[in-house]
Formats: sequence, structure tokens, C-alpha cells
Amino acid sequence: SREFTISNPTGRESHFITIARELTLCARMQNPSLIINVPPGHGKSVMLSMWVAWTMSKYPNSQFLYISYGKTLATKHTEFIKRIISCQHYKDLFGVQIRHDSKAKDFFQTTQGGTVKSFGSSGAITGQDGGLPNCDHFSGAVIMDDMHKPDEVFSDTIRASVIDNYKDTIQQRMRGTNVPVIFIGQRLHEDDLANYLLEGRDGYTWHRVILKGIDAA
Repeated sequence: SREFTISNPTGRESHFITIARELTLCARMQNPSLIINVPPGHGKSVMLSMWVAWTMSKYPNSQFLYISYGKTLATKHTEFIKRIISCQHYKDLFGVQIRHDSKAKDFFQTTQGGTVKSFGSSGAITGQDGGLPNCDHFSGAVIMDDMHKPDEVFSDTIRASVIDNYKDTIQQRMRGTNVPVIFIGQRLHEDDLANYLLEGRDGYTWHRVILKGIDAA
């Protein structure tokens, strides 16, 4: 393990504070559609994983989809979430436990019915939804973390397949109107999925947090 260092830039707040505040608003259902553009290497996936574990401590029946450009990458993040929730201190503090038969890294369930499942951005997303229907409190989220692979984003075909999968599949996976959808990642192409969302072409009004590389450190 290594120390998690919070940046303390002069004259402005740390990007960790900015991201944490916006994710907190999502948990309060005040940010139903959140897009955060941030350069790589700034701890965004660690923060998202910790946020999932934090919200699970309050709402252990929450349903999460965690989607990245590859299922292997998404599974790396869901495994981290699982390790947090499996920690004895977590169980003692919050009374939340993972089911004994949840052995997989890419899909696990809590004893209270919560689920976390990983998917790749171009693959089929079946058998699981984000959030719960008819719920007046936070019940999970659809998370998109780095949806394009940097060395593939310049392929028109591959880039379009990610956007099409969002339109045809991911966008239908929120079980209720109170289920937030979160996009976080770097900009890689002028016609990437982030641009599609920022232009409002999916019909949503996205709350935007644009952290430039020169400002994010």
C-alpha cells in the first residue's frame, strides 16, 4: 500500500475536493447526470471506488454498473471496491458484508442485496441494471470510467461502437429517474463519447466539471 496524498495547490482547491463534492451531490441525488473531464494519473478511479464503497455503507442494497474501455480494467476497479467492503473495519463500522458465495472479482453482492458488476464499454451489458426502481433515496449508479482506449480512439469504427453501445444499451440501464449516471475520464478525440454527452445528443443535461491538465495537479 502507499499513502494517498491530497494535492494542495496555491490559490484554488484541490481537484480531489472538487470531485468529492460533485460525487457527494450525486449521492444526494442532486447531480443526476455528471461528467468530469480530468487527465490521467489524478486518482479519479480510486476516488470513484471509494465513493461506491462509501455509498454502499449507507445504502447496502444499491446496484452499481462499473464500465470502462475494457472489462479487465473495470474489474480491477470493482475488485478494489470489493476489498474495501471486505475489510474487517468496514464490516465493524457499517454492518455491511459481501455474500459468502460472491467469489468473482467482476461481480459481487452484499448480504443486503446490493450488487457491483463490471463491463467493457464495447461489450454486451446484460443481466444487471444500475439503481432500483421507484426509490426515493440513493440506490446505486451507472459509472463510466475511461470509456475509450487511448490507442483505439482514433479508429472511427471502434470509437463509434463505444458511442453506439452507450446509446443502445448503457443509456437504458438506469432503473429509475433517481439513479445517477457518471462519466469520468480524459478527452481523447474531438468526436469521443465525452463530446457526444457534452453536446447533449443523448437528451440529458449533463452537469459539467472540466479540470484541465494544467489546473488539475
